[in-house]
Amino acid sequence: MSKKQDSSGKRKSAAIIAASAFVLLALLYSAARCLYARKPMEFTFDAAYYWTKEKTPGAKWDFEKLSTGHCYYLYLPPQWKNDRDNESAKIPLIVVFHGSDEKGMSLYKYGPQFVTEEFQRRIHPNGAAVLVILSRINYFTDPHSESLLIQNIVLKNKCIDPTNIIGYGFSQGAKYVVELACSEPRLFRAVISGSGFYHISARELLSVLPVCFYSAVSEDDMGIFEQGRVVGKLCARWCKNSRYVQHKTRHHFWVELNDPTGRPGETVMDWLTEIAK
Repeated sequence: MSKKQDSSGKRKSAAIIAASAFVLLALLYSAARCLYARKPMEFTFDAAYYWTKEKTPGAKWDFEKLSTGHCYYLYLPPQWKNDRDNESAKIPLIVVFHGSDEKGMSLYKYGPQFVTEEFQRRIHPNGAAVLVILSRINYFTDPHSESLLIQNIVLKNKCIDPTNIIGYGFSQGAKYVVELACSEPRLFRAVISGSGFYHISARELLSVLPVCFYSAVSEDDMGIFEQGRVVGKLCARWCKNSRYVQHKTRHHFWVELNDPTGRPGETVMDWLTEIAK
């Protein structure tokens, strides 16, 4: 073989390798875009199952008990409380999950920070709805049932944007909100988890890549920290626009809106505002 033929063969091989690499990169890019794209969820309403057993309207919070045993408090901004069917409002929904044995205090412990004038003004131009769910026993179980409950509430209040739901949980509720996100990957736009952990599988992690996670644990919260940091770091590393915060001496705590995210000058409120746009 002549030197000219050898040189020509090398150029062709290099061109084939370059073309193959380009095609591979294009396929990987396309796959990544697909994995990180949020797909709309088709909501389901089961009127025969989720019918109201008791309802008490309040000045700020409406209480409702369903035939399923579910109980919840719902806050709607004043301008939408008597205009629930206004689909143009498109307000976000914050869903709160309490810790074990806390359902008697969860409304007063976690609800207030989401209904302040500042939060309602900053989170969205039209404010936000807040849903405080009470566990049927002393802690949360059955993600499918809880997902249907949230879907039913959204469908009954058309002013809520079904694509803009944010889950918030503390302790067992923090574990549960991540479990629910993995069970229904298209339900939540974002998840806030404080002092909790869930043993997420590789398959589940792939399914929640489009979900934004804020996970926070404390090093002196023994038993929670060792496991919570694993899932927190995984979600922060791989999931879209996610954060992980590791405190030194905060023990068993819940996330507050002025908490840091680990980014310079950014708070949970700043992060949420960006996500809920």
